[in-house]
Amino acid sequence: MLSYIEFLYVFSFVCTLIFSLNVFASDCDPSITYPPLNRPGPSYTVPRSNLSNYLKCYKGENHRKRWILFVPGSTEEVKELYSWNWMRIMDKKRWSYCTVQLPEKGLGDLQVAAEYIVFAIRKMYKKTTREKEKGIRNKTKINIIGHSLGGTLPRFAFRFWPDIRLMVNHLIAFGPTNHGTIMADKACSLLHCPIAVTQQRINSSFLCALNSYQETFSSIKYTNILSKFDEIVRPLNGSEINEKNVTNIYIQDLCPFRVFAEHLGAGIYDYCGYILTMNALRSRSLNNISAEKCCSKTLMPGINISKTEFLSKVAYSAEEHARHLLINFGEVNEEPELRCPFRTDCIIGRRKVKRTKLR
Repeated sequence: MLSYIEFLYVFSFVCTLIFSLNVFASDCDPSITYPPLNRPGPSYTVPRSNLSNYLKCYKGENHRKRWILFVPGSTEEVKELYSWNWMRIMDKKRWSYCTVQLPEKGLGDLQVAAEYIVFAIRKMYKKTTREKEKGIRNKTKINIIGHSLGGTLPRFAFRFWPDIRLMVNHLIAFGPTNHGTIMADKACSLLHCPIAVTQQRINSSFLCALNSYQETFSSIKYTNILSKFDEIVRPLNGSEINEKNVTNIYIQDLCPFRVFAEHLGAGIYDYCGYILTMNALRSRSLNNISAEKCCSKTLMPGINISKTEFLSKVAYSAEEHARHLLINFGEVNEEPELRCPFRTDCIIGRRKVKRTKLR
């Protein structure tokens, strides 16, 4: 019987062999036009009370550091994902941070889920501005850390709610689905999918809107911490953004044989992922980090649990991921229509655009 880590190694290795030759290529519909980059964002469609209930903040005493927002991915419960690693580190360092839970565990319509990100950023920025006015803090912009979809969805918020761009200092993403994944394409070609999975297919309407006209904004720094053994995001360059204010770094470029730093491990428990993240938070260059330092330990320092408990946490995360996917499979057979605030050609006269069918 394979242990979870052994299974992870085999599965990641097989995915690497199968999908290593796939290269991401954009093929968005050129007939669809999108709002100008600086058009004011739409109003909330979700009640403010709901948006507020999904945001939890923890104030630390170290006021020299920026507030950090933690965002989970699809199928993930934010506290279950971050409480045994990053939240422990934040508490020990006395840094202030917030967590935002995505509705429907990030499996519903991502156009709606983005509103939770927008609300969280605005709320946190108001908090930091008040602290600055009181002389408590001198840095008002926040940092964002997101895993998988949690590293992608903030970019949709930046694209269509331009007021929040100046509220964010740095987006640090672990294995984001920035340009989609062939794994979503494969799954949705066989079965009906959760809505969010259809929206993370390569060249989905959602991702084409997200990446329309320009992918980043100069006021924000971007860091993508990636794994060559990522079994979820394939092809690998689907996570990358190739612009001058973006750093794309693979853990295996420093630690070639670190196979356990896969889609989940790269930013959630791996020591090298921790070193890269902390350097990004401190605005230090990731190009000067030595392999000796990055590869010297296995787990990040916040994880002070036994090996058995650690394996249980990882196995539970994998089990929950699979369970929520299975519960929500059979949901839809086509991607939801891109809402009018996110395209300029959604209604022409009385004719509505056609819905995008899965291919």
